[in-house]
Amino acid sequence: MDKARERERQQKYRYTTEIQQMMFVSGEVQDPLPEATMLIEDIVRSQVIEIIVMAAAQAQRRGSRFVASEDFIFLIRHDRNKVVRLREYLSWKDVRKKVKERDDAADDAIDDVGGGGDKPERATKVKIRLSWELANSFLENLADGDADADDDEEELEAQGDAYKRLRDADEITKQMTRDEYVHYSECRQASFTFRKSKRFREWANMSAYVDTKLNDEIIDILGFLTFEMVSKLTETALAIKRAMEKATSDAQGAAAAAAAVAVAASADDAGGPAAKRQHVGSGGGGGGGGGGG
Repeated sequence: MDKARERERQQKYRYTTEIQQMMFVSGEVQDPLPEATMLIEDIVRSQVIEIIVMAAAQAQRRGSRFVASEDFIFLIRHDRNKVVRLREYLSWKDVRKKVKERDDAADDAIDDVGGGGDKPERATKVKIRLSWELANSFLENLADGDADADDDEEELEAQGDAYKRLRDADEITKQMTRDEYVHYSECRQASFTFRKSKRFREWANMSAYVDTKLNDEIIDILGFLTFEMVSKLTETALAIKRAMEKATSDAQGAAAAAAAVAVAASADDAGGPAAKRQHVGSGGGGGGGGGGG
């Protein structure tokens, strides 16, 4: 019975290791509670399904049978930092793709010694522009300076968030040994989708929500978003935990202080008046003795 339940759990929760690694990178302990990883996987799965359904609806509204990358990005357009990070991710992904294609072409032509002496083309990072941004391209060209300023401001804000993550990572890894840091670096590569697209499609049950197969770029976008979800959930949970611990500590400190005040007040009530009466009585007796003399 226990084996059957364990097998059922493994079939439902397929990303336990990846989620543990993502949580560890986000500041959690290396081996978080299984209940926490299962809860996060349930939340992430429900969020993935919801975003797939909403993206399919968005594709229908624009009159297309096929879901595009822009449909997913449109859903997170209000989170500008996340959009900028996603743009950066897609831009560098494009660079890596071009470099790989260039290297493959160089390998195919390696025997062509007598070829021209042209320098190999350098892969440059392209700036990803979204479809709804291109709709106002004419106005952007008229006010190109303002558009560039807005883009620069968004990029700086996103970079500030990225720098904060790097500072947090530096604090986490500062006291690590070499082996611990190697493990941490491996955990930073954790992904729901990298070389796991088939597992990811089955895990999210995509065929039940979209009629057509989502392309590889969309799977990469979903992989980026799932990592963001786990990181945000972990960071928020840790912040709540720290706030609760601080509130508990403050409450315990206040209770201890109140108890100390109560003890002091009780001691004052018990000893103060009696001492005063005794002092008054002693003074009266001394006066009487002096009078008798």
